[in-house]
Amino acid sequence: MSNILELFSEPNLKGDSVKLKADSGDLSSVGFLKRAQSLRVVGDPWIVFTGTQYQGEFTHYKEGSCNIPGFANEISSARVVPGGLLTPKITLYEHINYGGRAVTLEKAAESLKSYGFDDMISSHKTESGAWILYDGEHYRGSRMVTVAGDRVPNYVPLGWNDRVSSVRPITDTWDSI
Repeated sequence: MSNILELFSEPNLKGDSVKLKADSGDLSSVGFLKRAQSLRVVGDPWIVFTGTQYQGEFTHYKEGSCNIPGFANEISSARVVPGGLLTPKITLYEHINYGGRAVTLEKAAESLKSYGFDDMISSHKTESGAWILYDGEHYRGSRMVTVAGDRVPNYVPLGWNDRVSSVRPITDTWDSI
C-alpha cells in the first residue's frame, strides 16, 4: 500500500491539490507552501510542520480526511511515519556514530537521569514510530522530531550534542504538539 498525503487549498477537500508520496522538507518545491486547508491521508500517519525542514509547530494525522483549522495555511513541510505509531522504539547513544553506552526505549521518559543519560546523548536510531526529543526534562524546551528509519549519527552539526533530557513517542491519542 502506498503512503499518501494529499493537501487541498480549500476546506472539504476542494480546490487545488498536491499528492505527496514521500517526505517533503519544503512544500514550495511542489507549489503548496502554507496553502493547505484540508487533507487526506492514505496509509501510514504523517507529521506536518509549520516550518520548512521539519521545524516549528507540528501535529500528526492518521488515515482519513479532514479540515485542518489549527494548521490551515500553515503547513510548510511533512514527513510520513513508516509503519505507523503503534509500537514506538528508539535507541539513544552516548557518543557520536552510535558509540558508547546505549539505551533502547519503547515508552516515554520524562527524565533521562534515571537511565544515567541526562544531557549525554550524541546520536540515535529510530527503530519504529515517531518520537519527540526535548532538551529539558518533563518534555520541556526545544524539540527534535524523529521517525522510523531515521539514523542520526552525530548531533554536533544539529546543535543537539549532549542536550537531550527527555523523550516521548507520538501516539494516536495526541492531536497536536
